[in-house]
Amino acid sequence: MKKITIAGLTSMTLLAGCQTPPPEPEPVVINPTAQKVVYSGMLPCADCSGIRTTLTLYRDQFDAPTRFQLREEYLQGSKVGLTAVERGDWSQESRIQDDRQMELYIINPETPDAVRQYLRDAVNAVEQLDENGAVIESSMNYRLLRK
Repeated sequence: MKKITIAGLTSMTLLAGCQTPPPEPEPVVINPTAQKVVYSGMLPCADCSGIRTTLTLYRDQFDAPTRFQLREEYLQGSKVGLTAVERGDWSQESRIQDDRQMELYIINPETPDAVRQYLRDAVNAVEQLDENGAVIESSMNYRLLRK
């Protein structure tokens, strides 16, 4: 009986060794830098000292836009008077401006009353646009720098 068991195990091992292994799955291309990008700066405010703003844009492993967080701290002098945090979805489009192709970041694209747009006009900066998607004509700073 031991001979049959040993012979049976040997046969099973040989048969298992003859089978071709299953094909390896296609590797998923992951962008290791595509997780989040943070822009921050001080934006002007009509009735406060300024709005300390932090815009965090999240992307998935395929570098596609997913979620955002916008944190705005309304300053009264050197103290924070009010903090507002907004979260939602965002999208990205291309825009040609001044004969250059630039990226346009749109937060809350599905909610018309809450849409905000930012034009990535430099490698490390975005500029907040007005409600119509135009550059704000002002001597004040509407630019957020990448951290």
